[in-house]
Formats: sequence, C-alpha cells, structure tokens
Amino acid sequence: AALAPAEAVDLLAALARRSDPGARAALAALGQALAGPGAPLLHDHLAEVYAVAAEAGRVEVMGLLLAPPPLRAWVEPRDRADPRLEHLSLGHRKTFARTHRDPDLLARLAAEGEPAVVRELLRNPQLTEPFVLRFASRRPARPESLRLLAEAPRWRTRPAVIRAILSNPWAEPAVGLRLLPLLPAADLDGLGEDRAIHPFLRAVAARLAARRRGG
Repeated sequence: AALAPAEAVDLLAALARRSDPGARAALAALGQALAGPGAPLLHDHLAEVYAVAAEAGRVEVMGLLLAPPPLRAWVEPRDRADPRLEHLSLGHRKTFARTHRDPDLLARLAAEGEPAVVRELLRNPQLTEPFVLRFASRRPARPESLRLLAEAPRWRTRPAVIRAILSNPWAEPAVGLRLLPLLPAADLDGLGEDRAIHPFLRAVAARLAARRRGG
C-alpha cells in the first residue's frame, strides 16, 4: 500500500515472472492479502493499481486483482425443492426453461437457480427485462447464475441489468469488472457512492468515470 501504483505493478509482475519457491510463496501471500479481510481498506489504491496494470497489459497482475470475494458468500440451501419442479428431470427443466411461456413456471426455474437450467432460461425469447431484473436482484443469488446473466448477449449491455448485477452482494467482483466499461458515463458517476456495490467496484467505477471526463 505504501508503493505508488506503477511500482506496485512492477513488484507484482516481477514476482509473477519468477519461478523459484520463495517468489511463488510471496506471490501467494500477496494474492491472499489482496483478497482477504483487510483488502477493503485498500480498494481505492487497488483500483488505481488495476488501472495501471490494464494500461500496461500486465495480465498476471490484473489476475491477482480479480479475486476479491463477493460481499456475501453463497451457501447451498439445505432444502430448496419446489413441489412443482421436484418431479421433473434436469432435461425437462432445461427444455421448459428454454421454450415455456408460463411466467410462474419460469420464475420458479429462475428461483431454483440451477446453472444448467439458467443457461437455457436466458435463451427463452419470452423473457422480458422486468423478469430479468427480478432475477438479477434476487437474494440470495447463486454466483454462477449471475455470471451466466452477465454473459448473456441479449442482456449484458442493458444498463438496468448491469446495475442490478453490480448491486447484488452475491455477485463476484470479477463479473462486475467486465460489466463496468459497458455502462454509459452518466451511470458510472453514481456508482462510486452506491454502498450496495462492492467497494472495489465502486473505486473502479469512480476511476472510469474520471477518465471519461478527462480527469
């Protein structure tokens, strides 16, 4: 944290290039520190380090900074069986998710959150943006399902959907980092103050907004 961002990037890149056990151990310790409980104290600094690494093409350093955990950790529910779905095989659920028109059934499939089913659900032409926004805002949310939504070509560029994903405490920061550049400058301006969003993403949003204003 005491190093200037460019010096921090050089240090991390130098460690990443070395293959001796000492360098590997040091890099592992730094990676754990960057993603650990103390990391929120350094998010503004880490955001600037990330920006410098991205401009320099230091993918090995960028990778270290993509690992902060979500605000809330996903815990698999003990009992999430839906009486209307429990008799259906995975294949049936995937087919229904991709082709069905019944909004109640689609909502139940979305709530179950099985990634293989969610992938097919996002291909259903019957989906509307309000439905997808409810899905993106669901709490708790399976991180894999939010990742699939962020990768869906039909939805990943819609500002309202992006904001809903960013605000979900179960969303992985790595997913949010890929979405932030897709937002218009006006949307980026407000994210830096939104406490519902991961502090690392808030800091990166503020940097992006400043850069687009020429700051």
